[in-house]
Amino acid sequence: MVRIMSSSIAKAYTDAVKYNQKILYGVWEPGFNVKLGDFGVMNGNIFVQQGNISELDELSDFEISYREDDTSNDIYFTSGKEVEVDLKGKGTVSGVPVNASIDISFSREKAVFFNAAGCTQKMIENKYQLGQKLLGIYKKDKKKWRREFVVVTDVISARRALIVISTSSNSSISLEAEATIPQIDLANASLGLSIKNQKSSCYKVVTEQGLIPLIGLAKIQSSFLWFDKDFKPMKLAMNKPMLETIKDSDRIKTEASDKDIHFGQYTEDL
Repeated sequence: MVRIMSSSIAKAYTDAVKYNQKILYGVWEPGFNVKLGDFGVMNGNIFVQQGNISELDELSDFEISYREDDTSNDIYFTSGKEVEVDLKGKGTVSGVPVNASIDISFSREKAVFFNAAGCTQKMIENKYQLGQKLLGIYKKDKKKWRREFVVVTDVISARRALIVISTSSNSSISLEAEATIPQIDLANASLGLSIKNQKSSCYKVVTEQGLIPLIGLAKIQSSFLWFDKDFKPMKLAMNKPMLETIKDSDRIKTEASDKDIHFGQYTEDL
């Protein structure tokens, strides 16, 4: 896997995941060993891990319960029409045998192709009880648990994943299957692919096993709209990080009291 740590690539990828998956966030980098109970802050749609709730002394007597959904499903999307996908079956060209392949072409920089096969979900089951504990910590010591902290409450694991992000406006990559595969089925979690050729550079994660590409998050939030006619931004063009900073600031009261906050699923722009 080629690792490109460009912040613009990270933003393009996580924004595309959020746009397509709505309540789930993309793990950056794909392959990062994120765990249930990890907490941190959001940089746009990028989760920045800072610790795990198991490290909190206040939760030493709290038992977290987990639930797994073994129902398998597949998740596929592209960032738009700038991504072209061409599946070619096994055959011969000028009498020469060729393996089944997939060609992915990009006509825009930072375009995204995402395919995760054999996805299963594991989650924290007693989210409400956990939320009550974290709310208690926050109300007692706002430096111990900060309002902007989000917690990983759901993880989506994929048996196989193929993720490609273009780094130029004319990137392309071709991958082929083994000789025994007549046609590529992206929903086949046992499918192995290898890179056949590549034009220009791409960030890519190719058929890695046991990858966690997606997570669900929860966070302390206001139970009401965070502004009304008496408190609203001067300009509607404020970006998301600025809005999040305002909402999470302890210096700006957007609720009558701490009773008007709750711990719930974090969806940000839904």
